[in-house]
Amino acid sequence: MGLIDRILRKSRKAGVVPASTQTFDELLNSSRYVVVDFWGKRCPPCEAMEPIVERLASEYDGRVLFLKVSVNSSPELAERYRVRSVPAFLFFENARLKGRRVGAMKYEHFKRWVDGLMEG
Repeated sequence: MGLIDRILRKSRKAGVVPASTQTFDELLNSSRYVVVDFWGKRCPPCEAMEPIVERLASEYDGRVLFLKVSVNSSPELAERYRVRSVPAFLFFENARLKGRRVGAMKYEHFKRWVDGLMEG
């Protein structure tokens, strides 16, 4: 069993997969649709989004992979994708950036955003 298989199996219970600079690219390529949650320490909006992201990860299980990236632990990834504020959400289709949202949002808005990107 490879590293990515172990990460996915271990974190499948929560629905959201933690990603680092070392695992990001392989995880990004492991699913057709990927939503990346860039978050930071001591960020109240990031904390407020956590249950929403977990709920959506559970609802989209098997269709969309949700990754969580700490800008404190993986500043290279934040730099690569020009993440200047958190929370920031990036939507990828086939490993290509297709959409970006910055800031906290309600569950319904987040779900509509993901659905719209999957359809279009």
